[in-house]
Amino acid sequence: MPGRPALYAMATIRNITCPFCSLLCDDLSIRAVRGALRPQSNNCRLAAQGFAAPPPPREANIKGAPAPVEQAVNAAAQILRRSKKPLLAGLGTDIHGIRAALRLAEATGGMLQHKQQRPASHNLKVMQARGWIMTTLTEVKNRADVVVFVGDGVTRKHPRFIERCLNAPQTMFLKGNGTRKLAYLGRPAREEMWQLSPAPVVIFRRDSRRNPASIADNLALLRARLRGDRQLGRERLSAAIDQKLDQVATMLKEANYAVLVWSPSALPDQHADLIIESLSDLLRELNQTRRAAGLALSGNEGGAAFQSVAAWQTGLPPLNIDFASGYPATGAADADRASVDADSLVWISTFAADKPPASDSPVIVLSPHPAAGANAEVYLPVGTPGLDHGGVLTRTDSVVSLPLKPARPCSGDSVAGVIDRILARLARPGRPPGSANKRQAP
Repeated sequence: MPGRPALYAMATIRNITCPFCSLLCDDLSIRAVRGALRPQSNNCRLAAQGFAAPPPPREANIKGAPAPVEQAVNAAAQILRRSKKPLLAGLGTDIHGIRAALRLAEATGGMLQHKQQRPASHNLKVMQARGWIMTTLTEVKNRADVVVFVGDGVTRKHPRFIERCLNAPQTMFLKGNGTRKLAYLGRPAREEMWQLSPAPVVIFRRDSRRNPASIADNLALLRARLRGDRQLGRERLSAAIDQKLDQVATMLKEANYAVLVWSPSALPDQHADLIIESLSDLLRELNQTRRAAGLALSGNEGGAAFQSVAAWQTGLPPLNIDFASGYPATGAADADRASVDADSLVWISTFAADKPPASDSPVIVLSPHPAAGANAEVYLPVGTPGLDHGGVLTRTDSVVSLPLKPARPCSGDSVAGVIDRILARLARPGRPPGSANKRQAP
């Protein structure tokens, strides 16, 4: 890659964008320590784990035996050529990799299914059905004078959110962090309580471990207080919780810019749709007299990028996009059913060492981690965007896509590069690329 020698001659690589959560923190300094890369400018556990990962191996693997990469590419192409219903899943890659996966799905009549699809679907269902009012990370940092977290351990998968958005030393429109008021409807993680300042008003009923609906109940009670109804459910509340609900309602009424923050993966799955729908309705009510917005912390492992690319290229929500008819359509809503029906699986996971789900069909794995492809028919080593090669990812608030630059030299290929080589094998004489297995529209 042009410019690489100079980059790696530096003792410390500065202004690196971290790809290991969808905050895409772009202020990291990376240094090689005893042969492993270590972030020097923050204590994010996801960055520390991600940058310390070993480089991808040079050799591929076919049925458990080492093989040259080109031979494995040919083997993968043969599997897909025979397949009538391939499933491209995981999709933990960057925008370039997702574009390539879409090309492969179109060429083979396959279906795409992101590993973060289930939690993301909770947000998408509410957005489609009711609409919502959302904000950005920058707006939270500079304008939010009241922030209410909804869920349990909301920022656990986005460890630097509090540091970068709530504890920033300078903001444009707030006089200081001490002027910001915080509340938490749910169970804060221990590390969150250490970081949150001033201390938040925590509304957590002890029965919520046995009753996941308690978060939805607390949210309904808060909305009632904002409408002036202080009696709804009051007989079931302790005096402390009753007082805290009034306190949070007052905070929201007096806010200049209130922000409700949640993570769909931090909500009880059976009540997530209801909770997010209630949050959307609450934001609509608050905006009748003041300014308020929501922020959903989601989209890790390329999930936000997949949503964006799916919208750009297919016009469909990123839920089981199916090319079986030769054009993009929404596939079966049941992700497990789609996996069972597939007769081959292409598993892509560059940011985590996730193994593919168990399958009776041939499995092709694209990952930097050999263990992920231990039981696969074909394992193809690829690099991690933002670590082994450049790339582009979409941030959690979906307003910007940030470029990634490599943090170390790597002889491996990217997901997009490997998929394009498979597509070249699938193209047959007399047939245009992209038509290898495409069905005719009914």
